[in-house]
Amino acid sequence: MSRCLSIVAVALIALSTPAKAQMATDLINPEPPRITAVSAQAGAPRVDGRLDDAIWAAAPQADGFRQDYPEDGAQATERTVVRVSYDDQALYVAARLYDSDPSGIASRLGRRDSNTSSDRFILSIDSYHDHRTAFRFSVNPAGVRSDFIATNDSDSEDFSWDPVWDAVTRIDEEGWTVEMRVPFSQLRFSSQEEQVWGINFTRLIFRKSEWSAWSWWENEEQGFASHFGHLDGLRGLSAPRRIEILPYTVAKTDHQEGANPANPFHDGSLQSVTGGLDLNVGVTSDLTLNATFNPDFGQVEADPAEVNLTAFETFFEERRPFFVEGSNLFQFGSGSGGFSFGAPQLFYSRRVGRPPSRRAFRADGFVDNPPSTSILGATKLSGQTGNWSIGVMDAVTARESADLVSPAGIRSTEAVEPGANYGVVSLRRDFRGGSSGVGIMGTSVNRDLSDPVFTFLPESAYAAGVDFFHRFGGNRYVVNGSVSGSRVAGDAAAITRLQRSSARFFQRPDQDYVSLDSSATSLSGYATSFQLDKVSGNWLVGTDFFAYSPGYEINDAGFLPSVDQIFHGIRLTRRWLEPGPVFRSFHINSTWMQSWNYGGVRTGRGGFLGLRGQFLNYWSGRLNLNVRARNQRPGGTRGGPLMALPANWNVNLVAISDGRKALSAHVWTSYARNEFDGWGRFYGGGATWRATSGINLSLFPEYSRIYTIAQYVTARPDPLAAATFGSRYVFGELKQSSFSATIRLDVAVTPDMSVQWYAQPFVASGEYLNFKELERPGGYDFLVYGQDGGSTLTEEDGLLFADPDGDGAAPEIVLGSPDFLVRSIQSNLVFRWEYIPGSTLFLVWNHGRSGFARNPDFDVFGQLGGLVDEDMQNTFILKLNYWISR
Repeated sequence: MSRCLSIVAVALIALSTPAKAQMATDLINPEPPRITAVSAQAGAPRVDGRLDDAIWAAAPQADGFRQDYPEDGAQATERTVVRVSYDDQALYVAARLYDSDPSGIASRLGRRDSNTSSDRFILSIDSYHDHRTAFRFSVNPAGVRSDFIATNDSDSEDFSWDPVWDAVTRIDEEGWTVEMRVPFSQLRFSSQEEQVWGINFTRLIFRKSEWSAWSWWENEEQGFASHFGHLDGLRGLSAPRRIEILPYTVAKTDHQEGANPANPFHDGSLQSVTGGLDLNVGVTSDLTLNATFNPDFGQVEADPAEVNLTAFETFFEERRPFFVEGSNLFQFGSGSGGFSFGAPQLFYSRRVGRPPSRRAFRADGFVDNPPSTSILGATKLSGQTGNWSIGVMDAVTARESADLVSPAGIRSTEAVEPGANYGVVSLRRDFRGGSSGVGIMGTSVNRDLSDPVFTFLPESAYAAGVDFFHRFGGNRYVVNGSVSGSRVAGDAAAITRLQRSSARFFQRPDQDYVSLDSSATSLSGYATSFQLDKVSGNWLVGTDFFAYSPGYEINDAGFLPSVDQIFHGIRLTRRWLEPGPVFRSFHINSTWMQSWNYGGVRTGRGGFLGLRGQFLNYWSGRLNLNVRARNQRPGGTRGGPLMALPANWNVNLVAISDGRKALSAHVWTSYARNEFDGWGRFYGGGATWRATSGINLSLFPEYSRIYTIAQYVTARPDPLAAATFGSRYVFGELKQSSFSATIRLDVAVTPDMSVQWYAQPFVASGEYLNFKELERPGGYDFLVYGQDGGSTLTEEDGLLFADPDGDGAAPEIVLGSPDFLVRSIQSNLVFRWEYIPGSTLFLVWNHGRSGFARNPDFDVFGQLGGLVDEDMQNTFILKLNYWISR
């Protein structure tokens, strides 16, 4: 069946090829526009937004902007004129943005890198001229700057990059003006005497929702930097050997309500002062070395609250600046097609500085467990030389210990995390002007396991892989793929733990293609992925394949919750990008997928149909339908035999209002159901109110109710349970409810001074009913305790006890009290002031309250109100850094 689907997908790709595409060259825009930069060695322009320097009168101009949206290819409704000059220190850009209605120019204050609802001018520079990478500088009429990097010839925006540059804007009777100064020390480029760079200029007229560009290409075409125009006239550039030093100091005070005053580690008030250093060195004009020593990320928002009842780890977004910046260089694989998976994530930076792998405990006395592993230092070398992109990272984390004190006052320590070294290397070679490429990537983790308490951890973990992409047919088609392997070594206890983990469950009793080897001291495996896509035109078609072998293990440095998978899918999309009588644009998306494990058991089969469009009034909507057939679920019994995964379906509806308005909103709802009447109802939405030119308030609530027919509870060995291989696998029906909301208030005083408040209240409850055990492998039939087969279910002192055969020989199962109620609130208030370019003062207040109970009473407002009864924790942080550059 998979082979037939692959043949169908390839045939669809071929049949969707228009005749003109078959004759196209490999360049969509063979004659890009050009502009010449004028040398300003005799005198650089003043960056004041007036555009009255003599150099601008002599500089050639770029104009003739065409619309990207809403009328693709039409002339821009307002004229834009741009000029470029340079000296030995920086690139200068002057733009006159004419507007027939200057009073309609949207000019809003916001924090740097914020997506303000205002007009915008964007300078994009491909200084590598690799047709894949763009350094982008954006400014709005209020002078709010944003800077980001777009990689892999896509318009994805990496806002982690924070160069030091300047821009001044002015609004006048003709429209508004922009003057920019971008130091060469903030860019990366070759050392050639005479250079040609890729460049583009983009304008947004917010009230018209009009995007226009100087170097334009059709919306249906794929690519980004490969479509840029050319910047000529650059001669004698020599980027200074930049050295940037950012020392910082952090003063912190923690206050914990309800703390035991006798606790010698935290009596309710704890103060500390620390310091650290960030270093940025230009090794060459195109290679940069970054280093951080004793980093502090106290200004970073906390992870969202959750209740995880699965066997798998939750993925959390990386928010720490050192690891976010340049993270694109450490991505493996060139894409994942239309599905949310594909090439594995070899490097997951949240592994560095993770919470300790064990916790110290004692029934009496006091224990102080560290919440995270200290990062002693980390370095990163990144950049591009010639057609090679390079990324190298190394980080060292400390050996962590918990402090303990006995009732007699005797102090001791207990190790909770070994010292470790994390390494990542990534190299990529581009060909054909960035239309093809091959990359290699490797990761390593080495731990000091001299302390025997850490024998459950691998001593070393290595992974490496090769990926590639190739665009052809005028960049209308792309094929990409990857192959990688892993090897983990350590004590037999560590390898046995990996074999038994939720990623693979080698101990499953009803399979014969893998075996649990408790004496093994290493584990190895491989992964491969392949995608073939038609990526431009009105018809888009693709096919995807990936496989993760049972022994593949990358979670020491990377992230992959589950292996032992083989997947194949096909995708077909029809899109209408030109405005019609009802829609400005409309898409129909469809997919079909199947998956198996390496034992040949089908674990997934289903399809998706999605409709989405934007109406002529700029409202938009989506309607999605997912259908899944009944399949087998290898992990449903958490290491036991197979059980069925019921056939199910879900429908999702989204409505989004016109984002140009002062008050904009969206709402969504989803409903899911399976063949055994399990169901889920989900509701959510959001609203953003732009109260003034510098104040934004947003609210994003979510609410859900889920009824699960068989939620895993526990497994108990019992030789009498012969049908299920000598163990009883216990489940319960679960009624689960949850509510959360994300609230943000942004107040911008100036483009360099802002206050941001973030809060997330959270309430979740779960009530278990009808406890039961799996009757036979591969099925979805259960023996309900207290109802079937003479079994009993009793309660004593708030605890539940199940006896599978009543007065028979089967041992009693203690179920305890699995019902739960979780409530919490997290908030974060940050004052940020860039008091001089590159130097920032942060004042932070982190506040939290949380509670847990075995009462599943779900009363949202009552529970949120009850948070005032929970002990609160407040942390106040002052962080000051100072940018030194030479």
